[in-house]
Amino acid sequence: MNFCLGELTKRPNRFIFEGTAAGNTQRWHCPVTGKIGLVDDFCGIPCLFTPATPDNKRTTQGTVEAISLNQGRDWIGINQNRVNGWIERLLRENALPDMINTEGCSVRREVTVDGSRIDLLVENGEAQTFLELKTPMRDLLLSPGDHFTRPPSQTYFDRGLRHFRTLAQLAQRGHRTIVAMCFMYDAVPFAPPPRDKWNAKIVDVIGEATACGVENWRLRLKISPQSLGVISCEKIDKMSENFTSPA
Repeated sequence: MNFCLGELTKRPNRFIFEGTAAGNTQRWHCPVTGKIGLVDDFCGIPCLFTPATPDNKRTTQGTVEAISLNQGRDWIGINQNRVNGWIERLLRENALPDMINTEGCSVRREVTVDGSRIDLLVENGEAQTFLELKTPMRDLLLSPGDHFTRPPSQTYFDRGLRHFRTLAQLAQRGHRTIVAMCFMYDAVPFAPPPRDKWNAKIVDVIGEATACGVENWRLRLKISPQSLGVISCEKIDKMSENFTSPA
């Protein structure tokens, strides 16, 4: 994996970044249509981008993959569309054995079950493990005390709940099921927000799913201009006390 290095100058709208690379002004696709943490001013922020291919139908010169808030010492991946492919590759390489030992297994993407599309399915004979990935960008967990906030839309909210309920049903049928919070940077542990009416609904659904056997994991990936690595892969035993958003 090789990304190009650039520097952002502004985000004129939710789909576009403007910046410079190798002395040239460029426009790049922004893969996050909503908020990226608390960042409002992108001027001077280093970025990693992939150049557009010759058959690209967009009017941009590429896609921003990661940004740095400390002048390139650490990178925060922002392209959520990349995550499923990255985790699929890591599973095929058996690089996440603490979570799933995939030796001798097949790996499939985007499997539809009971009206829900689950990100990944690992099969070993008749044994099946369903894995759903969550990659929040609206909240960047960069300092102690950060926590998830309300998702940006009711549709987003409902889709997350539906995934937990579908996985709970699969677990009751004897399948192994996992929800993995996947951070494309070195995220700190997070604290739950106050248990208001909205958060209580999330906690209840997650608690019910966990009681049915749904496992909850936390992945942290490390992105650099040349590589993708795994910082940690750890199971969360009490998800309802540590996770309060289906984003």
